Amino acid sequence: MYKRRYSGRRTARQIERDVMDAIAHIIEEKGVSSVTIKEVSKVSKTDVIVLERRYKTDEGLVRAYTSQFDFFLNDHIGLDAEQYATSEAFFTDLITRFIDAIYKNKDMQSIMVWEMYEDSALTRKSARRREDTLTEFLPGFAKLIDEKQIMPEALFAVLTGGLYYILLRGKRSTFCGIDFSTKAGRQLLADTLLEITRKFLLDHPASE
Repeated sequence: MYKRRYSGRRTARQIERDVMDAIAHIIEEKGVSSVTIKEVSKVSKTDVIVLERRYKTDEGLVRAYTSQFDFFLNDHIGLDAEQYATSEAFFTDLITRFIDAIYKNKDMQSIMVWEMYEDSALTRKSARRREDTLTEFLPGFAKLIDEKQIMPEALFAVLTGGLYYILLRGKRSTFCGIDFSTKAGRQLLADTLLEITRKFLLDHPASE
């Protein structure tokens, strides 16, 4: 783990950065469930009393860290359907960015696995926040789909669930003979998802 060097006493911002770095290191080495005030104190060289004052509990630490990744198609992916000439162009960019964001962000992968594996007040709250964000996004997405053919919410749920499962497998093995951990595999995944949804996308401009 990279250790920053400071001259003099650390500022509040420096402490925050060291704590977040420590949590990232712990997650990478041991998983989210190992993030505790005691462990973070040791790794970040920060007094327990300081962490307790800032974050209150172990869950408070995890909440502070995971809030960085508490997004679902948010600014990190950042798409505005109104800016695309066609629904197909919008959905193509959406799939590509979504796959790229999850695949490259190992922290996000660890957090998603933890959320699916552990049932706690914190993971349930995180899931609800993500659902709230999705609820805000869906109306714009629904406009791009022929609702007579399929329910947009159901389509999005199935596609998202499939993406999560395939991408979170990482380099464990191929899936149906395809290595989705490679660039070619990820492109094939994006192309296939687009082809599946193309029949449901309207031909008129997305801004209509």
